[in-house]
Amino acid sequence: MERKIEAVWIDEGFGFPVKIRNVPMVKVRGHWAPEINYKQLAKTVLLVLTTKPARLTGAEVRFIRTHFELTLKDFAERFDVSHPAVIKWEAAKQKATSMNWSTEKDIRLFVLSRLGEDKSIIAVYKQLEVPASAKAVAVDFDAKKVAA
Repeated sequence: MERKIEAVWIDEGFGFPVKIRNVPMVKVRGHWAPEINYKQLAKTVLLVLTTKPARLTGAEVRFIRTHFELTLKDFAERFDVSHPAVIKWEAAKQKATSMNWSTEKDIRLFVLSRLGEDKSIIAVYKQLEVPASAKAVAVDFDAKKVAA
């Protein structure tokens, strides 16, 4: 099998672009495919979203909700917002949501706690005390975290 390292790979499988650097690739039936563990990739994307220096987009909120298998109603109840508010956030798609910063911090900390990353919550919470930029920023990390 042929293999190579792709300097930058954009994965769209989560509903939003995820920029991955140094991706191991394998040629399968004449086509190059990333040789990564997608379960680990999903966890890494969730962890990166908790410290992303920009506000969450609607697509990222939908990914978080569906990853943890929460209905719109359950997600709304968990974060003490209305069901239509969640629909509105997710409708923003690739744009930042209109949720208030305290709700977004709660969502980010929820992700950490559900992934069993409690030991890092204090450090992340300190980072989240400063509101994130409203400017859209791509998810970006090195593939070494998700190599198969």
